[in-house]
Order: sequence, then structure tokens, then C-alpha cells
Amino acid sequence: MRVLILIDAKNFENGVINLCKERGEFRFIDFNRLNMFLLNYLKNNIQYKNCNLSHVRTYFYTGQYTDSLIKKIERYLERKPEETDVIQPIIKRCKKEQEKQENFFKIAKNYYFFEIKAKPLQFSYSDTKIFQKGVDVQLAVDLVDFAHKDVYDLAILLSGDIDLLESVINAKNMGKQIIVFGDESVTAEEIKRVADIFIDIHKLKEEELNKFTHISKY
Repeated sequence: MRVLILIDAKNFENGVINLCKERGEFRFIDFNRLNMFLLNYLKNNIQYKNCNLSHVRTYFYTGQYTDSLIKKIERYLERKPEETDVIQPIIKRCKKEQEKQENFFKIAKNYYFFEIKAKPLQFSYSDTKIFQKGVDVQLAVDLVDFAHKDVYDLAILLSGDIDLLESVINAKNMGKQIIVFGDESVTAEEIKRVADIFIDIHKLKEEELNKFTHISKY
């Protein structure tokens, strides 16, 4: 059985953050180890115990911090110097996050069968916030497109975004199995109902979490 893994980075990371708050700790996600954890987790599920699960590829969907985003915010500050106290911390955070993200992208190039699909992050002048645009759309399109091309038999979806509902339904109508893995509190009820299996990360045991996350020492 061919397994495709689709990760909505922001949605899944928020789920792990919620879990950490609940447990009073902070964890880093090891996306390189996540693939193996998910496959082994399924093999221990009675429905897939005797299946030959084969990992096709993992797609990682995220918003990307870019130089153009930072320049756009800096130009905004030039026009609105009275908002320095609000905008300067945003610029500082963007530069810090960009550096972290670029380091991750470089490391991830060495992950087997792991592909990053990034969309440039956007800046809203009206409420001075940074937001993603097109990330969930790309994931939704790929889920159906890969199903149509018969790339996979089973997709593990690390997202609970309601915008994916129609794509999940369409993929299932093409004979594909869909498993949703994430935080129950940020997963739409409709997604949980439509998915063949929903796995709530809050129900994972400590030793299971340790297989794809690292506890921060700071």
C-alpha cells in the first residue's frame, strides 16, 4: 500500500504547541523522524497490521519568509514612522524566523523523499499582520491531483483545516484512504467525520511523542 504524507506545517505545529502547553513543556518537531513514526504507528493499527506499507513521499507545505516581505514591511515603516514600536519588532521577528527557516530548508534537503512546497508570506497593511496565502489551496489541489494520477493508496494528512474538506471527499471518491493526524481542538469536526481514521496527538503516549519530537532543555 503506497503511503503519501501531506503536512500543513503551521496547522500541525500549532497542534503540537497546544499539546506542549497542556503538558507544561516545549517540544521541537523532528520532521525527518516523523515519516517513520507515522508508518510504524499505522503498522500497529489492526487495520494495517498485515499491510505492506510503502512511503512514496512527504510534502511539507508552509509560508516562506522572504527578503521581499521584509522590504515591504520596512517601506511601510518609512511611511508610518509613528508605528515604529509596533513594526520594528515585526521586522526583527521576520529576520529571525527567516534565518531559522532557511537553515531548516537546507537541512531538509537531505531528508529522503521529502519535498518542501512554500508560498511567500504576505503582509497586511490594515492590521499589520503576516499571513499565509495559498498554502492550504496547494495542499488541497495536490491531494486530489495525486489521487487522480494514482500516486498513492493512502494519504496521511497532517492538517485539520476545513478548507480541505472537499478535497478529502474527492480523494475518497477515487478510492483513496485518508487518515488525519493532528490536534483535535484545531481539527474541523467535518474533517474528523469524513476521514477514514482520525488520530489525536493528545492521546499519544510519552514514548510515542519522543519518536518524532525533542523536548527543549531551555
